[in-house]
Order: sequence, then C-alpha cells, then structure tokens
Amino acid sequence: MASTSSNKSRCATCGKNIGTFTCRGCSQDFCLSHAQEHRQLLGKQMDEDVILMHDQFQQCLNEQVKQPSLHPLMKEINEWEKQSIEKIQLAAQDARQKVLNIISKHTDNVIIALTSIKEQLSRARDDDDFFESDINEWKENLEKLKTDLNTPKAITIKFDDKMNSFIPKISISEGLMIIETFEKILGDIDIQDKGRLITHGSSKGYALVRSKGEYSSGQRLFRFKIENIGTGNWILFSVVSKNAPITELSYSTPTTYGWAGINQVYLNGTCSNGFNGYKTDMETNHTLEFMVDCDKQKLRLKNEQTQSIYELDIDINKCPFPWYIILNIYHPDTRVRFLQ
Repeated sequence: MASTSSNKSRCATCGKNIGTFTCRGCSQDFCLSHAQEHRQLLGKQMDEDVILMHDQFQQCLNEQVKQPSLHPLMKEINEWEKQSIEKIQLAAQDARQKVLNIISKHTDNVIIALTSIKEQLSRARDDDDFFESDINEWKENLEKLKTDLNTPKAITIKFDDKMNSFIPKISISEGLMIIETFEKILGDIDIQDKGRLITHGSSKGYALVRSKGEYSSGQRLFRFKIENIGTGNWILFSVVSKNAPITELSYSTPTTYGWAGINQVYLNGTCSNGFNGYKTDMETNHTLEFMVDCDKQKLRLKNEQTQSIYELDIDINKCPFPWYIILNIYHPDTRVRFLQ
C-alpha cells in the first residue's frame, strides 16, 4: 500500500493531499479544496488581465475610429512635416539675409553713382555747359539706376528643381556688378567726361585714380579702353586693401596685386616679372577687362584684342578686405576710358 500511495500525484498547491483534479490548461493536479481556489484564480486573471486588456484596446480602437488623425503613423507624418517646415524656414531666412546683404551693398553703389550724377549736374548747371545730348544721357543713366534699384541685375535667385527633388533648393548668387565712378587720388591726372575719361598730364610721374566703391564679396567687371598709351606702355591695373597707405609708388605698397607694363606683376607690393607667363601687350585702342572676384579671391586681366588672359590669386591674409581698384599711370598724355 505504501508503494502505491507514493506513486500518486500530489496537489500542486499544498503538495500534501492526493491530487484529485487535473487542470487541462496548466496540466497540474490539485486537491479538492485547492482545485476550487485555482479556478477562482483563473477567473480573477480573466477579469483583471484579459477583459481589462480587451476594454482598453476597445477604447483605443473607438478613439481611433472617431479621430483617425491620432494614429501613430499620422504622428510620424506630422513630425516629418514639422521638421520639413523648420528646414524650409531656415533656408528661407538664410536666403532673405543673403539678399538683404547684397541689396545693402548694391544700394550703396547706386548712391555712389547717383552722387556722381548730381555732381555732374551741379557743375554743368553752374558752368552753363550742357546740351541736348547731355540731358538725354543723364536721363538715360537715371532711368537705368531706377530700374536697377528695383530689379538689380546683381542678384540672382535660382531654384534647383531637379526631378529627384521634392522641394526645389533655393540659392542666392551675387552676379557681376559694374561700378561706374573713379576719383583722383594723387599726381598729375584728371578725370573728365563725367567721370569716364582718365587723362595723365603733360609731366612724367606716377599718378593714381581709385574706385569710389570698396569690395568684399561678389564679382566686379571693369572694362577700360586705352585711347592713348602715351610715350610708353606702363599702366598699373591693381587692387589694394582699404587700410593700405596710398602713395604715388602704389605698386610697391604692401597689399597691392596687379599687372603693369614691362611684363611686371605685383604680388603684395613685390614685383615679379613675367609671373605666370605674363607679357605686356597693352597698346593704344586696346580694351582690357579687369575682373575682381572677391568670392574666389582672384583677379583676371583680359585683352579683348589679343585675347590674352592672365589670373592672379590673392592672399587674403596679406591683402584683407575690403579692396579698392587702383590705376597708376606714369607716362604723359596717357588716356584711359572707363567703358560703361
């Protein structure tokens, strides 16, 4: 009998009494008293776990049916939209600031040009020295300034609308701006024809004119026609830092970069003959393009007749912004016209 009793299953709860009932769910045996307790425990789990979970899920489902916009996937889209708007706003603000900076510089240049016209009008009125052609030219220049103020050619807004781009990328570029006025600085030199004709006097000696504008960004294109090269072909086309001292020997002034006659190239005020293969080919009736690229810190000189092109890289540490354009002329009766 003892052997038979020891082989019988025990209650999973108390471990003592012989298991009378076997639970089909957990496959455990329970005595009579603990079988009822186990059943009550299952009922409690049904109420507290399964039914509660069902009710909570039912409530969530009802809310989603009523407000489908609260679905987690919709929240992902909302977050994407928020981040995209923030990026667009940042790009738009950056574009606005760039345009404002360019407009500010452009407006300064228009003011300079307008001031020059005002000075011309005052001199012509005081001297009673003007004709119909002058009036028409002033009117034309004023109309150009008015148009350029409202729709400046110096500013280009581009939208990169590529096929694989959902929203076009906006970019702001500062184009070519032509500054129209120069002023006398030193020496036997005169500026005539409403600021467009630079004429050296009858004596030999270095004489300078300088752009009224100063430049720190963008590109500027100056076109000069040599109407008379004088008794030699020495003219210096250069840039110089605003803070550099101005002397008649401007070619030797630190921060000076440019090209002159006799195959001379000036790098930070030091002459380097034939640098980068430069050979002077400027003659009477030649037109030279002098490009100042502040963004790339580079100069370019092109002779439209010979098609020669030379470039100089500027060390911004030696020639810091802003820059002036300097023309230094040595020989008597040399005439250079600034082309509009």
